[in-house]
Amino acid sequence: MKKVKYISSLILISVMFSGNLYAIDKTSGGALAGAAIGAATGKSVRSTAGGAVVGGGTGAMLKHGETGKAARTGGAVGAAVGGVAAAATGKSVMKGAAVGAGSGALVGEATE
Repeated sequence: MKKVKYISSLILISVMFSGNLYAIDKTSGGALAGAAIGAATGKSVRSTAGGAVVGGGTGAMLKHGETGKAARTGGAVGAAVGGVAAAATGKSVMKGAAVGAGSGALVGEATE
């Protein structure tokens, strides 16, 4: 029960701070919020990094204009590639698609 309160508190704090960060830049705000949630719910640095990629990609996809459009296109391609790669290696398809979407969105945003 104590762990649930701890995780809930960390998620609440990260959401509160990510609102301020989204006003500055959605990509970096999403990455920080995702990293905080990944660190709170995971057991390794890999969870934190995965959370940052997914959060940053989500933030990039929420942008308006051509940058957001490029991020959404990259996210769709990344989700497909990540899901197939995860299935081929016997990993979680949902996790592979999420990390692939985040990575693809960040690449799509960067190439715009």
